[in-house]
Amino acid sequence: MRYENKVRPVDDALSHVRSGSRLMLGEFVGAGEAAVCIDALLRRDVNGLTLIANTPGLRGGFLKARLFASGQLAEFIGTHVGTTDESTHAYLTDAVRVTEFFPMGTWAEKVRAGAMGLGGVLVPVGVGILDQPGMFPALDAPKRKIEIDGRTCFVEPPLTADVSIIKGWRADTFGNVEFRGTSLQNQRDIAMAGRYTIVEVNEIVEVGAIPPERVGCPGVFVDAVVQGLTLDEQHALYRRQWTKLGRLPCADDAAHA
Repeated sequence: MRYENKVRPVDDALSHVRSGSRLMLGEFVGAGEAAVCIDALLRRDVNGLTLIANTPGLRGGFLKARLFASGQLAEFIGTHVGTTDESTHAYLTDAVRVTEFFPMGTWAEKVRAGAMGLGGVLVPVGVGILDQPGMFPALDAPKRKIEIDGRTCFVEPPLTADVSIIKGWRADTFGNVEFRGTSLQNQRDIAMAGRYTIVEVNEIVEVGAIPPERVGCPGVFVDAVVQGLTLDEQHALYRRQWTKLGRLPCADDAAHA
């Protein structure tokens, strides 16, 4: 059986991101970010983007955080903005619109609803707090609520994107993805919630090289496979960042310890 080869140069894959696009990125506070795609995106002449992501990323000018200072973003849909200086500044200066913040579980369920084609989800978390007058002044209308068996819930609409970008450890040429560690999180839902989905991986292999039970995201949900950093390069990138932030000792300090 012949399978479509979905391996694409990064710039070809990102040509689907246009000004005004809704862009969903998989990550968790810097872990599982698509470094090569983000660098290429920053070089593109696009603006007015809506970024949908769990968090703004890792502080210190790292990967996705730079999007908040690039002038390319118009809106952010996530859980908070406090993990990076760039996102905090963009929020406080109204450079990037943030209509409301969502609890992490609510955000994840909204993405899952988008992935599964649901009309929305019912969420009791935050009722009586997140719907207080003045909590989110940028909201165009009060949050919808419904009572089910005596319990009041928000009616949360699904989150979808024009383009989703996820990060995996390795993928075959058809787009079946294998994840490692934290990068697994909700990347499959993010892939399914995008009309066009790009996966960046450390290693590209032939179809059949990944055991079926290790496939975290089937290739039917992937449109383009992009070669990212090697695993060693990725480890070095994160090691430099954590050292820069003082979370790891620098090489000289470690040598004299």
